[in-house]
Amino acid sequence: MADEVNNKQAAKNAAKSAAEIKKQKKKKWCPIMAPELFGNRMIGESLLDDASQLMNKSITANMMQLTGDMKKQNMNIMFKVIDVKEGKGLTQAMRFELSPSSIRRLAKREKDKLTDSFVVKTEDGKLVRIKPIMITNNLTKGSVSAALIRTCRVICKEFVNKMKFEQLISDLIMYKFQKDVRDALHRTYPLRSFDVRVLSLETKKKKETVEEEELLKLKRQREQEDAEKKETEEAEQKSGDQSKEGTEYDNTETSEAEESEDVEEDTIDENPGTQDQEEQ
Repeated sequence: MADEVNNKQAAKNAAKSAAEIKKQKKKKWCPIMAPELFGNRMIGESLLDDASQLMNKSITANMMQLTGDMKKQNMNIMFKVIDVKEGKGLTQAMRFELSPSSIRRLAKREKDKLTDSFVVKTEDGKLVRIKPIMITNNLTKGSVSAALIRTCRVICKEFVNKMKFEQLISDLIMYKFQKDVRDALHRTYPLRSFDVRVLSLETKKKKETVEEEELLKLKRQREQEDAEKKETEEAEQKSGDQSKEGTEYDNTETSEAEESEDVEEDTIDENPGTQDQEEQ
């Protein structure tokens, strides 16, 4: 009985001493670094007992601070620590997001604001959720809005399937992705602006929202439109060539007639005496 009491007391003393040692251990600032895409810059610090505690921590950075470009102050990217080396937390971009104030400024009177949310896969096999926002030049019908949303999904799938996740983030920051999608949607209906509100990595197992059949359908539609456009251009060119040939033929006849008249006049001028004898 006495031994049991002594063992319990010893365990309490050991736990107490371990807690005191833990309290006495000094905490330190552990830096969090951006990925290579952003030059491995330090984007934050965390006060921890050990650098290993940085794992899976998240931090959000403004693009103006990372790039020094004032025009990108409405863009934020969330990073997540995926590895710790030499006391530093190495991160990966997880989420791109526009600030709410910039989204509110996009809305205009007498314009339609269309939003959507869908999942597509990048070339390196990562599933990403895209939430676009489209502003039209004028108020549109329901059928036009539905066609814009449907076509936007397919075009985004076509682009994203051909690029890696880091390249996609880079194109979003440089506004290249938005411009390419907007130009592609111009065939359906002219847009005042196209932006991506949110782009984030999907952590849960999900499937692509956009089916391959829709992508193939859009490709066939584009091929048909291109073929019709080519036929129209060829017909216009052919009719233009025919009218040009007709004009050249008329000009040739006119010049030949003028030349024959000049020859007759020259003949008359060269034989004035003969003409006078005939008259006598």
